[in-house]
Amino acid sequence: MKKTGEVQRCLQPVVELRKEAAAYAYSVRAPRSKGVIPPSSYRDGGFATLADCLSDVARALGGDFSRIYVRLDGFCVGERDIAELRLEPEKVAAALKAACEINLEQLSAPGGD
Repeated sequence: MKKTGEVQRCLQPVVELRKEAAAYAYSVRAPRSKGVIPPSSYRDGGFATLADCLSDVARALGGDFSRIYVRLDGFCVGERDIAELRLEPEKVAAALKAACEINLEQLSAPGGD
C-alpha cells in the first residue's frame, strides 16, 4: 500500500476559479491520465473576493493535499501550495490575477491564439 504522500503526488487536484457576476466561485476536479477532463467533484461560490475564495479552497483541501493546480477564468495559472492560500490569500490572488492578465495579453497580441 502507498503512503499518503505518495498518493498525494499522483492525485494533485485542479481548482477552477471563476468570477461570476460580482462574486467568485470555484470547483475542484481530480486530473486523469490521457488528457481526460473529469467532471467537478466539489463546487462552492458566492465569495466577495478572490482572496476569500482561495481561503475557502485552503480550508476545503488543506487536510488532504499540499499542492493544487490552479485555473482562473479558463486560464492555467500554475501550481500553488495550499499553505500559501491559507497564509497569504491576498498575495496569491494578486499573483493569479497577474498571470491571467499575461495570458489575456498573449491571446490578444498579433499572432496569439
